Amino acid sequence: MATPIPKNDCEFSLAEAQRATGGRLVGDGNAIARGVCTDSRIVEPRMLFVALSGERFDGHKHVARAMASGAAAAIVAKSHDEAVPRIEVGDTLVALGDLARNHLERLRKQREIRSVAIGGASGKTTTKELTAAALRALFGKVMATPGNLNNRIGVPMTLFTLKDRDRAMVIECGTNKRGEIEKIASIVAPDVAMVLNVDIEHTEGLGSIEAVADEEAALFGYAREAIVWGADEPLLKERLPQTLRAISFGQSEASDVRVVAYRPTNENGGVVGIQLAQKLLKGESSPGIEVALQLAGSTSALNCAAALAATIAALGRSISYDELKAMSAALGRVPPVEGRMVILRAGSIKVIDDSYNANPRSVRAALRTAREMANRGGSRLVVALGDMLELGDLSRESHHEMIADVADANPAVFIAVGPCTGVAAIESADMLSNTCEVVIAEDSSEAAMKVSEIARPGDLVLIKGSRGVGMEALVTRLKTPSNEPSFS
Repeated sequence: MATPIPKNDCEFSLAEAQRATGGRLVGDGNAIARGVCTDSRIVEPRMLFVALSGERFDGHKHVARAMASGAAAAIVAKSHDEAVPRIEVGDTLVALGDLARNHLERLRKQREIRSVAIGGASGKTTTKELTAAALRALFGKVMATPGNLNNRIGVPMTLFTLKDRDRAMVIECGTNKRGEIEKIASIVAPDVAMVLNVDIEHTEGLGSIEAVADEEAALFGYAREAIVWGADEPLLKERLPQTLRAISFGQSEASDVRVVAYRPTNENGGVVGIQLAQKLLKGESSPGIEVALQLAGSTSALNCAAALAATIAALGRSISYDELKAMSAALGRVPPVEGRMVILRAGSIKVIDDSYNANPRSVRAALRTAREMANRGGSRLVVALGDMLELGDLSRESHHEMIADVADANPAVFIAVGPCTGVAAIESADMLSNTCEVVIAEDSSEAAMKVSEIARPGDLVLIKGSRGVGMEALVTRLKTPSNEPSFS
């Protein structure tokens, strides 16, 4: 499910690239590079190759291949001198961000590009898609982060794809260690910075929940015009800047864009009732509207409200009811994102594919939605949960709390996948009802075999876990005709 980095064709003279990165140019500054690339395997003639280094790779080992493929130049660390032309820099990852910042700044000098950056513990990708749809209803062409390219490599490479026709952009900002949001936000410098929520996520690299809040709220510091925040999040409220226009969303009465109702219409969607503060509306426009979504679960209602808030903030003025209706219609056309609360059928079994990732908040929401759907459909509920990774010292406590959430969902079968979830299921077995069968699987491969044996006709199966656990293997197993469960 990893998102491929999109190709770009933005142009830099080598002198311009040198100035943007502050590096040392060896070669002809008048030479033109077309397209920025970080993968030597796909370098094309005239591209600018950036040799990135990480824990498991070093692009400097492949500079010769990039140059042999016709690269116009390479951006390398100072100790590497085999490529000519080249730009020597202190840190090639920083240089990549500097180059993207330069590209964005020169486009902004040519025309207005309204921009929204989105952070938060969960819901970023779905909210990004909703926000992009709402922006398109008002601005036209909008560029949005493809898939999950929300880190210090993905964000710059996304910015390089901005086109002349784009009138707005939505950038997703992720983090797993301190300082990442600040580095990404400094590149994007968004008009609107939106933080959805704060919860236990990546605490292995970030530390406490307060440190997570500090990291996410760092996005606010780079907003040029406005901030948008989850009004139900006290840790965000404590960290709001006081100098920018602020629009809140949520369920609390104080929310500027408030979710006042949600009702599921079928297994694949629901209707959200939204109430807007009068200050956001032009004239005597009605403050209330209903949005029919193709997204499952009540969490989608908050994502919808967030998207409306962000779009209004990006517009920079009050909106008319016709504009609100246009945004609402656009939101209703957004399909679910792969691996994120996608409802599908595997023969006679209904599957909730939420396999993309997991943290305590998103697991709790998925379990609640699964229970509600099972109740409406009269289905037996099977829950398969994989480990929540990168939680550090909070891992054990969080996995035990997850078992309590499973108990509240009261499934017929609980498949615990991975060492953390398995241990928590064993140690907290007394939380689960006597009617809940517990199955322990060492990994997703074993769980995939077991789920096809366990599922029955008419069952609802929820599949969720952190990215590194590979819970999509269970979805694939259930969807593969040759592996459909056999019933006696």
